[in-house]
Amino acid sequence: MTNNKSGSSLNFRTLERGRFHLIVRQSVREDGMRVKRPVLYLAIPDATGIRISRYQPLLDYYADHAAMSFKWMHNAARAMGTLVDHSLSVAGSPDYHIWKAQGVLQRRLLRGLARSLVNGTMQLAPNGRVVDATKLYWNGLGKGQAKVLLSALTLHFRWLRDDPAASSWVRAAATDATATIPSVALGLAMELAIRKQNSLLIHLKGTKKEPSHAFPGVIRRAAKVIDAVPAFPSKYVAPFLHRAFIDEAGDGDEAAQIVSHLIFALGIRASEAFHLYATDIQFIRDDAFIFFHHPESGKINRAGTEITRTDYLRDFGFIPRNLDEGSPFKAGWKGMAGDDVGTPGFFLPIGSLRRRTSMLLKRYLLITRPAIMARRPASAADHPFLFVTARRHDTPHGVGVGDPYTMSAFDYAWTQAINWLGKRYDDPQMLAPEKDRGTTKHGGRHFYGRFLHSLGVEGPIIQRCMHHASLKSHHVYTRLTAFEINYLLQEVMESGSSSKSKFRDMRMAFMAQFDDPAFFTQQR
Repeated sequence: MTNNKSGSSLNFRTLERGRFHLIVRQSVREDGMRVKRPVLYLAIPDATGIRISRYQPLLDYYADHAAMSFKWMHNAARAMGTLVDHSLSVAGSPDYHIWKAQGVLQRRLLRGLARSLVNGTMQLAPNGRVVDATKLYWNGLGKGQAKVLLSALTLHFRWLRDDPAASSWVRAAATDATATIPSVALGLAMELAIRKQNSLLIHLKGTKKEPSHAFPGVIRRAAKVIDAVPAFPSKYVAPFLHRAFIDEAGDGDEAAQIVSHLIFALGIRASEAFHLYATDIQFIRDDAFIFFHHPESGKINRAGTEITRTDYLRDFGFIPRNLDEGSPFKAGWKGMAGDDVGTPGFFLPIGSLRRRTSMLLKRYLLITRPAIMARRPASAADHPFLFVTARRHDTPHGVGVGDPYTMSAFDYAWTQAINWLGKRYDDPQMLAPEKDRGTTKHGGRHFYGRFLHSLGVEGPIIQRCMHHASLKSHHVYTRLTAFEINYLLQEVMESGSSSKSKFRDMRMAFMAQFDDPAFFTQQR
């Protein structure tokens, strides 16, 4: 590779590699800040070898959509990378100029891309060998994943069409009709897509998933078994929340205990708690109301003026935690429906669980957090984050007293609490921090969704409570585990009662745990 026009070295440990493109996770300057972005490099052959150049329009596209997640940006880079590979592959075909003269190049460039994404580019020759005239060697993604990439391309092309600087970049690459360099095909494909001004998904219409072997109907792919999501075992939720984090002497990780309460009581992802500000907790009498905001674009009032949280944190010398790559304070943000304007958390309808969570939050806000921040060195910067570190961690990063509470500290506390629970109830096989057992942090969120379903709450309500963008996302909580199915069938056979009544019995037995005075009157 002979030329890198971007002027910066590539970190080859953090890239994806296609035939004619590279995707590198790099730090770039965006609106005066350093942020991590999936940077797309084009590796295009020319007379001197392989010429590497950064695809700048994509970085400008990210800047205009800075509130979107890293995954969304990565899909855009990956989609553009597939177009690069496919277009340059078409340009290398001996029939390229024939297709161009016949006016079928658009079909080869755009419809051919859709077909290649769905079915792959490899074929089985009569002699049993795999051949691929494109030299791409793509496996078929199926229509679902192809739709994701083509949708990402469509959005990018619509932005290119409306951005004068970006569209001029495309026209410059597409106007040299006599050039033989492969990049002309890429520019032509982009120019055609922009000029047509319609969704690239139209090219999926009529595209069928073709078998990848020579014997369709004889050999069939095994159907994927979709089981229930692993949820935290209900009989252990109450003792886990009430006893596993704080001992009888009152020692332990209070922040971890409260975050765990929020996971089970509100159904949030663990990382979402780490973006909360102290001002995001409001009380009406003794009941807590909790609001979640996008860590970058969410709004906050400063001296009567509404500003973004990115701007607000800048006053304290911080950046949004989802952007703080390589830092112990990094906390991801997948996105919550309504987070642009602030969205409330919805408590499970268990009165004692809500009262306890509210009590813990009030104690933390009025007593614990001020006491911790009072021990913070005067030279340390203040910050608005709700959860703070209670003691200095002697790590290479040097997390100090009063610094934002870290995901790694919570992970450690959660694991220790699960292990304590396993010993306390002599069930170490079930109570191990493993995804399949539902005892990971996300198992608590799954428990929340399963519990709402067991109440008979309808899908659109579950979607709102869990802040899902898609209504379909809640469907995983309607499936029963093998244990639940066997239990219900056995009980119905023995008693003749309906499965709904058995679900009610299981739910009431669980809820009774939270009304046990031994739990609720515990010091913390």
